[in-house]
Amino acid sequence: MWHFLWKYALTTEFSAVWVDRLGLDEVGRRVGADVRDARRLNRDELADELFHMNGGATVVWADRLNDDWLQMIEFRGFACSNALTGLSAHGGRAVSVGWGLNGLRDLTYVTDGFHTTGFSLTVPGGRYGSAPDALDSLAEGLLFDIDDTSWMTDPELPPGWLDFEEWSADLEESGRAVGDMEGEEPLPEAFGDFYAWSLNGYHPPLATCVTSALTLVGRLTGREIDDAWLSGTHVRLTIPNRL
Repeated sequence: MWHFLWKYALTTEFSAVWVDRLGLDEVGRRVGADVRDARRLNRDELADELFHMNGGATVVWADRLNDDWLQMIEFRGFACSNALTGLSAHGGRAVSVGWGLNGLRDLTYVTDGFHTTGFSLTVPGGRYGSAPDALDSLAEGLLFDIDDTSWMTDPELPPGWLDFEEWSADLEESGRAVGDMEGEEPLPEAFGDFYAWSLNGYHPPLATCVTSALTLVGRLTGREIDDAWLSGTHVRLTIPNRL
């Protein structure tokens, strides 16, 4: 799943909210978006708009995931992630997942305006909320443990990654930098993609936890985030960030 998101430049920072029962107009009303400013954009058009946009607002790229659920990806803010209680009020459900430079945020699941369960994606066992085990049946076979080492024998592990990790560890221990200048270490051609991935947050145990989180959300909503959605045209909303 990490490599899938890499194609869409969503690996360094990612924040998404899924909410059931609501249409976009009602979502906009509940989070304070100006729906009159809404536009339909594809991913490239959205990226261009974000590049030229000044700060001060959360940008949400949103549309139906299926008949029951909306999928909303946030940029430059967390207006929807911070409004789960309101988005789920009056019998609804909402769930959020995200990560950034400060690491992975807890998965949070809210029903009918109340925090039902939340848990760390990397530390097993610690859960909270009014019903901490509410999503346990959907987590079967998934892994939320950054210290688990089973990734080392995962058949989907990119061939050569372990060699790259050994090379990176030696490089870090020696204090050398990667580059073409004198005293720097040239990047082996075979490690080019691996090095780029590592700079954008790829770490196999972490990637396993990310995949598990998005798989769980897909089981809850009935559809995982996929190419068909991310390559489509969806509604862009802006929500003023309020202090």
